[in-house]
Amino acid sequence: MKRRPLFLIGAAVLAVAVTFTITGRAHDKDGDKDKDKDKVVGVQELLVDFGRPGTVGGTPANHFVDFPNGTNVNEGGTVVFRVNQGGHGVSVYAVSKNTTPEDIQAGLCHTRSTCDAAFIAGDHMIFDGRGNVVVDTGTNPPFARVDDAGRILVGTAAQAAGEDPGRFHNGAPVAATPTAAAQSSERIRIKFLKEGRYLAICMNRNHSINDWMFGLFDVVEAENEKEP
Repeated sequence: MKRRPLFLIGAAVLAVAVTFTITGRAHDKDGDKDKDKDKVVGVQELLVDFGRPGTVGGTPANHFVDFPNGTNVNEGGTVVFRVNQGGHGVSVYAVSKNTTPEDIQAGLCHTRSTCDAAFIAGDHMIFDGRGNVVVDTGTNPPFARVDDAGRILVGTAAQAAGEDPGRFHNGAPVAATPTAAAQSSERIRIKFLKEGRYLAICMNRNHSINDWMFGLFDVVEAENEKEP
């Protein structure tokens, strides 16, 4: 079986590109025929607001990952995370295709933005729709942010040894509409080369655990890659 890249990530502030590889999968011809009947069409590039535009940073109203409803990304396409306001860290994890928002929420605060500091600092396990562990947060201390090094695919504000555990993206404030001011916000561009379902979740422990700052999205097979 051949190996191929999973995704690429690029950002002006990082000035680097990172490539991950995984083993390719065999195709089930009969399954593919059935799947073609319900073919999902994706886009080549998707702009996602990481933090809600037009809101004040540091408040629960800002702590959302807004994916356009019903929009999927083509395999080989890109997701551009626009970081609105500061204090965010963009991270991506692979999940099973049947994973729902309720599956993710089950490992977080029982009701959004209602949990105390002791709960947020505890060890939290997030499972996907198949019951697989997606994120194990560990406790704080020592883990000040949500950064499961054994499972994370992308972590754009990861903490290195000796660094300030409170460092996240600056995320310049942006307008609710695409004006010139909105162009100054920080953007992280990730290219996905493997179809599947993914979880994007903030690495800020309070934002993710207490305020449910996450979103699910799908990378679908591109039309030009369909087998004859």
